[in-house]
Amino acid sequence: MTSRIVLDIREPARPYRGPAVLAAGHRPFFLAAGLYAALGLALWVSAYVGLLPLTAAWHGHEMVFGFAVAAISGFLMAAVPKWTGGPVIHGPLLAGLLLLWLAGRIAMAADVATWIDLLYLPVFASFILVDIVRARNARNYQVPAMLFGLAGLKAFYHFGDPGTALHAAVYLIAALIALIGGRIVPAFTQNALRLALRNDIRCTTPRWLDVLAVPSAILVVAAELFLPCSPAAGVAALVAGALLLVRMAGWQTFRTFGMPIVWILHVGYAWVPIGFLLTGIANLGSWIPHGAALHALTAGAIGTMILAVASRAALGHAGLPLVVSRGTVLAYALVIAGAVLRVLVPSGAALIVAGALWSLGYALFAVIYWPILTRPRVDGLPG
Repeated sequence: MTSRIVLDIREPARPYRGPAVLAAGHRPFFLAAGLYAALGLALWVSAYVGLLPLTAAWHGHEMVFGFAVAAISGFLMAAVPKWTGGPVIHGPLLAGLLLLWLAGRIAMAADVATWIDLLYLPVFASFILVDIVRARNARNYQVPAMLFGLAGLKAFYHFGDPGTALHAAVYLIAALIALIGGRIVPAFTQNALRLALRNDIRCTTPRWLDVLAVPSAILVVAAELFLPCSPAAGVAALVAGALLLVRMAGWQTFRTFGMPIVWILHVGYAWVPIGFLLTGIANLGSWIPHGAALHALTAGAIGTMILAVASRAALGHAGLPLVVSRGTVLAYALVIAGAVLRVLVPSGAALIVAGALWSLGYALFAVIYWPILTRPRVDGLPG
């Protein structure tokens, strides 16, 4: 019987020794998302009252492809290395990606060389694709597929129909929230409840609902691309909304009220089925405005879930306890209040107040989490 000795002669990864804010991708991109959410919406409210020459198309584009994409990038740069065991993006490479994202924002604001805005998403999606494929992490192949889908919709915005592209991008991000949220919300809730109640509580989802939930949301994307605002798209949205809502039935939502860092995840996810249901009703010709339905997904689902995930991930990756401050809970309340007001009273002074509340919530997040995201981990670990 022979034995074989395998030598691994690869050099070990060098520890990162640069600025803490560039130690991991979630750090600068969560900060960028928070700051840009606050600034971008403040600029749009100023434009709405006639103080700035910004268009509604710019507002929609920047909230989707600026703010939301920055937050998605931060989350995936934290999550994908854990899924795959691959390298963490940090240092000069991370700075380059951040500058590429920022260059797109400047190009869009100046309305000069807007083709620069097309560069970031394909580059970032390629990094995610390579890492996931290299690890043969088949469970997550759909994540880079969605990122490239967003990149395609961004191109469609610039060279095709901006309105249709933006709507489809919102539904695609909602589908991504359904995918990731369907994993993390019940898992984090179960862990928190078991720790707090010392009880073998389970958060469950029927297998058939997990199988149908995300494809039903993707179907809405296709329907809104090829049959925008049609009865067929309305039926697709109603089906998706119903499936996504029923999916929450076993997640123990009503037991989380004393745990802000947990219940905010449920609120963020719940906006997704609410948004799809409102979209379906609006497409079928009811009194619900399409803008209100769309903002249930943008200000509501995207805005709340990003705040929920960013605040939790920032604490966890800093080595801090998963307990949010009163200021963070206030930020949650401001963003939720802004979203509710925007959906229920989508015009006039209420729109200005809704925008101000939502913007203030993200400004508060940026202030509270700036020291957490710019200082080294308290436990001395990398990242």
